[in-house]
Amino acid sequence: MKRRRTLITSLLLVAALVLGIGYAALTDVLDINGSATINQSAAEDAFDMDVYFDKAEANEDGNTASVNTNDNDKASFTVNTLKGKGDKATFTFTIKNDGDVDAVVTPVFAAADGNTNPTYFAISSDWAGQAKTIPAGGSETYTITIELLKTPTETIHGAFHVEMTAVAG
Repeated sequence: MKRRRTLITSLLLVAALVLGIGYAALTDVLDINGSATINQSAAEDAFDMDVYFDKAEANEDGNTASVNTNDNDKASFTVNTLKGKGDKATFTFTIKNDGDVDAVVTPVFAAADGNTNPTYFAISSDWAGQAKTIPAGGSETYTITIELLKTPTETIHGAFHVEMTAVAG
């Protein structure tokens, strides 16, 4: 009888420990802050070029994306829904060319303030670092996907920046 009671007590303690660790793993999140900028200064001076973010959308509930209301050459987004390995968050940006000439836009990923965390997340885009030509008066969508590579066991922060260079095409 005493042996059975010891066994049951041990099992209850192990179960409580497993539940506590599991809860901690599920409640810790990786929050990522990202930004994107369109740099067109050289082309602006030489041509009548106006390339900017027209719209920013977070494709999952709980994440946010926005275009800077004071400077539509800048957009930002926040990921805070990734919890388990393989979880993904996607963001779609509409880039508009209101200029009189075609614009060639090239995205380049860079660490924001040196605070990228490649151990925990990967960044990909539908343009895959390739240049896109946006015709005068036209627009293109640009999608960024963030994938969690490792389930965090504590709160992890990450950040990155996408610099988009626009030149006359």
